[in-house]
Amino acid sequence: MIVCPACGSENPDTATECSNCHLGVTLFVAVREAAAVHEDTDPKYLQTIGEILTQLGDEVPLSTAPAPAAEMARAHRFLAPPPETAHAAAAVAEPKPVESLPVLPPAGEVPTLIRQIEEMVQIGRRQGTDLTAFHERLEAGMLSRDRATLETLNRELFVVLAASITDEYESAVGRRNELAGLVPTSSPDVELEGARESLGLGDLAGAQRRLRHVEQVLGHLEEEWATVQILVTEADLLTTTIRELGGDPRPGLGPLAEGQRRARQGLRADAEPVLARAALALWTILNPLFQRDLARLKERLLERRTQGLPLGPSVGLLRQLAVDLRHRNFASAIMSYRGLRDALDSPPAAEPPTPGTDDPSAPAAG
Repeated sequence: MIVCPACGSENPDTATECSNCHLGVTLFVAVREAAAVHEDTDPKYLQTIGEILTQLGDEVPLSTAPAPAAEMARAHRFLAPPPETAHAAAAVAEPKPVESLPVLPPAGEVPTLIRQIEEMVQIGRRQGTDLTAFHERLEAGMLSRDRATLETLNRELFVVLAASITDEYESAVGRRNELAGLVPTSSPDVELEGARESLGLGDLAGAQRRLRHVEQVLGHLEEEWATVQILVTEADLLTTTIRELGGDPRPGLGPLAEGQRRARQGLRADAEPVLARAALALWTILNPLFQRDLARLKERLLERRTQGLPLGPSVGLLRQLAVDLRHRNFASAIMSYRGLRDALDSPPAAEPPTPGTDDPSAPAAG
């Protein structure tokens, strides 16, 4: 029997992939070795980067560079996964949009109108909505107690606050959608539906209360499941980069799907190690492609040095890439690599002419 290094399942010696997470057997040894590498051991790709930096005259030891931040504030800081990498993601129904402007409740007598206006002013304050433009008219209306003036104020305040709360609802749905498919969102889904129904009835206070609770629940979920979000984003970035460099990520996608399945079941502690091994499996596939492109970028760097072009920003990205890889921050490493690749694949910026030299674009003297 052979044990899968991603999910720990036992498989017969004749298996071609893990029966549980579908990691290709050809990756078993590489993933196991990658998981066993210690931070004081420089893999070949780090040695290559060190050699490039030395050739460029940057001989500061990579080990002296500071470690990257241990975590990212939000996974959506990184590129969204393309549709083809949404592997085996469960179809989760999104909350319905607010299809039309909420209906203003019927106006009552003057005392009722005044209470409605006072309530909306309180809602606006809690909402952080700027009602400065209404201040003078509100004071005048409250003093005059003129029904027509109060009805107009009531209607205009309602429209402004309904739009603000609708925007907050849509923002909360966006945050919820970032989590859905990765983790269970049943609790915020119930509150979002309640907020939408309250808005439809014109109950702005009720919608606002529900959205405040949604915000708390989403904040808790984002904090609790941040590692899962980051690992999935990391795997998607690795997958996209493998395809960009002409590789096939499919042998390493099984653990990613298995980790997501466990996360959707609410098994966070079970999902995290499988997702971490999924990232290692995908990095194992990317590694030879990455080293091949690193050799190409090295030639670009040396060519630019020969041309006397400034290399400071590119060297900085190269050093950051090494630091990210040393600490296995693959998501940040991919972003550093892409920044370096884009910088070196773009035409070099023209340098300004040196004072005192002829500039063909300058107007003729005299």
